[in-house]
Amino acid sequence: MSNDTNEKQNVTKNTSENNHFTEEDLCRIKEFRVGDLPKNSGFVRPFRAAFTDERNNNPVKRLWDAIDAHNSVVIIIYNRSTDSLVFVRQFRPAVYVMISKETQNASSIDEIDFTKQDPKSAVTYEFCAGIVDKKHLSNKEHAHAEILEECGYSVDINSIESVTKYRTGVGTAGPAQELFYVEVTNEMKVNMGGGNSSEQE
Repeated sequence: MSNDTNEKQNVTKNTSENNHFTEEDLCRIKEFRVGDLPKNSGFVRPFRAAFTDERNNNPVKRLWDAIDAHNSVVIIIYNRSTDSLVFVRQFRPAVYVMISKETQNASSIDEIDFTKQDPKSAVTYEFCAGIVDKKHLSNKEHAHAEILEECGYSVDINSIESVTKYRTGVGTAGPAQELFYVEVTNEMKVNMGGGNSSEQE
């Protein structure tokens, strides 16, 4: 998943040798600011839906603000060698904004003073994941690529199992997400992971 402030690192529960980056390494964030979303954003597009709600035979005109966002895949990775799950650790700008807003009790993001909030507060631990942005690839193929790019494991695509499909962010976006499961071993580790540098991850 491309995001120019992301720096990802694969970490494995109960194995400190995989923690190559400290939170300080992940949070060298300077001059953080927010602004209006450009119309040509490659990731999300805000829109307003207008419709008539005819429940109870009482038609009501309604509006709903939402976001057009990509579908995505999530992969639960179990490392048999270490008997542990593999996670991705990264700085999340959206989390940073929301934490800053809450901490400073700001009524809008325009009132936030980002110099007062430690970026380490927005470092998250997540399952390997990515957006579905290549029409010629299946969801499983997207998952296969993310496992290698984000976590550094080269796996047989046929070993990746689909668990379920569902909708996320149903109040504001509603894109589809497919959950996968795969098992790996230390021998499958071929690189450090950390994302695709060509996509500024």
